[in-house]
Amino acid sequence: MSGLPNSSIQPIQEMRNILKTLFFSLTVIACQSEKNVGVLITEHLPNTKAEYQQTIVGQLSGKYTLGNNTVIKSRWANAEREIAKKYLKELITTLGTEANEHQYTSPNLNPAIDLILDPFKGTNIYGILPSTNKSSEYVVLGGHYDSGKRNAPGAIDNATGIALIYSVAKELSALQNRNKNIIIVFFDQEEEELIGSKAFAKLLKQRQWDIHSVHCFDMVGWDADKDRAMEIFSGSASLIEIYKTVADQRKIPLKDILIDPVGYHNNSTDFDAFVPLGFNVIGAGECFYHRDSTPYKDSPDDTFDTVDFEYLLSCSNLIENIIKKIISE
Repeated sequence: MSGLPNSSIQPIQEMRNILKTLFFSLTVIACQSEKNVGVLITEHLPNTKAEYQQTIVGQLSGKYTLGNNTVIKSRWANAEREIAKKYLKELITTLGTEANEHQYTSPNLNPAIDLILDPFKGTNIYGILPSTNKSSEYVVLGGHYDSGKRNAPGAIDNATGIALIYSVAKELSALQNRNKNIIIVFFDQEEEELIGSKAFAKLLKQRQWDIHSVHCFDMVGWDADKDRAMEIFSGSASLIEIYKTVADQRKIPLKDILIDPVGYHNNSTDFDAFVPLGFNVIGAGECFYHRDSTPYKDSPDDTFDTVDFEYLLSCSNLIENIIKKIISE
């Protein structure tokens, strides 16, 4: 093979040098950016439950600046959910447990569409709080972290659900006796036909974990009539009974909806993803179906300032006592 003339070699080498310099510069910038990310949670969360719940909701909905001087104005676009994902992983690690990513790909309903549009991709974030006494059973506490529209801060829907799950897990982590393992999971893409929770439900089936029950929380921040009531929905009479028993003890009204799991098909909230696969599942939150729920869902007005934090705290304490009862059995 004949060699290139010197006049051709020189421009090629100059181009290589330019590319090397550019690559080095980009690498340095990337490394510096990584170093400058810092913590997303402001140094330490407050100690009291009421205060750290407000901090979590505020940081997830743009009220408060994160520790790296960024603000999550919404959790709708991919870039926004990426920041939220990192935040949630840090949140889980504060419980003394490892934060895991469940990355999934979900094909379009019609396979032919995959030839035109990319399949859905997302990431659920979860951690496992192990039982203190040997057990193969798991209790799942889950809620979604995406918001419904591009400009929706998602304070009530569903930063409040995340704050509730975190506070319950934090209290349970301090117990000396836990007879069941606890999975804390924050679902991606609930607002897009429950893609994240459906993927996680399939993961649980694939791993063949012994799931005692699944508890999903969505919107826990509105109580216009100040009766502290929670709405629950399930096809499990036993779970409804446990919830009612503890609620009666705390004098908190429960408005229950008993659903028929046979042929069940609904795509309203993460709870719906677990019913068709046969899980023992219950959903809970503010009284959406009983008309005492935020009017600002999926809008720019779903802000920190609309959250009833006393109600969130009341619901969190109730759920904490319910899950304590379940894992002590």
